[in-house]
Amino acid sequence: MRTAPPTARPSTTEPLALSFRDVTVHLPRTKDELQILHGVSFEVPAGQVVALAGESGSGKSTAMLGAMRLLPWGARIGGSIMAGDNDIATMSKAELRQFRAGKARVILQDPWSSLHPMHSIGAQLIESARSADSNLSKTDARTLAAETLARVGIPDAESRLKSYPHQMSGGQLQRVVIAMALVAKPSLLLCDEPTTALDVTTQAQILELLRELNREMGLTIIIATHDLDVIAGIADRLVVMYAGAVVEQGPVAEVMSNPKHPYTWALLQTAPEHNSGARLRTIEGRPPALDNLPPGCSFAPRCDFAADECHTRRTQLVTLDATGNRMTACLRVQDDAVAESTVTDPLDLIDTDPLDPTVTDPTLEASAQR
Repeated sequence: MRTAPPTARPSTTEPLALSFRDVTVHLPRTKDELQILHGVSFEVPAGQVVALAGESGSGKSTAMLGAMRLLPWGARIGGSIMAGDNDIATMSKAELRQFRAGKARVILQDPWSSLHPMHSIGAQLIESARSADSNLSKTDARTLAAETLARVGIPDAESRLKSYPHQMSGGQLQRVVIAMALVAKPSLLLCDEPTTALDVTTQAQILELLRELNREMGLTIIIATHDLDVIAGIADRLVVMYAGAVVEQGPVAEVMSNPKHPYTWALLQTAPEHNSGARLRTIEGRPPALDNLPPGCSFAPRCDFAADECHTRRTQLVTLDATGNRMTACLRVQDDAVAESTVTDPLDLIDTDPLDPTVTDPTLEASAQR
């Protein structure tokens, strides 16, 4: 078996923690600015997998791209995004270039956006490797590229280096993009909807690959997705976003088994694997326009559990336990926790569950009588 060249970088990485602290993002418009993120705060512990979940427009991709300073021209970032002891938001151009080349890499939803159609797979992998390590020779970089392609599950990796993107399937291209990140031996991998365009079988394979890389290389991974079924098998922690803000976060198993925000609960009702054999539910309505947010809770107009105060009182993320592991922005859960020194299930906040089969629908009753 061929061994890695002596100049190649080690197979494991130094774990890197990431911390979002009251992060805001404003994008320029013709006459003013549009605020996209509102005080986003969460931690990504070193060596763990953290998932950002929410519908399209929730802000998860903006938060992730903000961590790499890859937002559109003119974007203004407030707060701090700490990578270890360094604030990404205030890095100089040289520091940012070095951070992107070696410390952190991004995997986008569409692999074609990361690949040049006129360059071979091998040339692009070699370029990626040498951008992270300028001392790496072209020969050693080619060896590293072939080994990394094989590591991500591309058969006959040596000959595949000569292939061009159009000669490979979508699943193979996503593996190639992952390999392009791995040849740099990053400490942090940011994955923006990396499985959306893939079939179910390939999705599972890519997710399992990411989890293996996390375990074997010590990679810190952030993955953004709207599919909670994707999260269950890969993430350690879950951060749920809505309308540019975090509405709930905590250990993934706890959040998915016992959600503390109605939006998280509603998302789970739409997930087939989470509701095996049960009737699936849709979330009525649409997310609010970011330039016209409701005066109270942003989710209140779509929430089955909203009280009058939810439509007028602003929300903020509050810790629910002494460990700080569980946080929610739901006013009713927060108030109930204070009143009873315990946290209830959102379903306890209303008299009946809309999906309870024992609740009679008068419309269906009338139809049956006719």
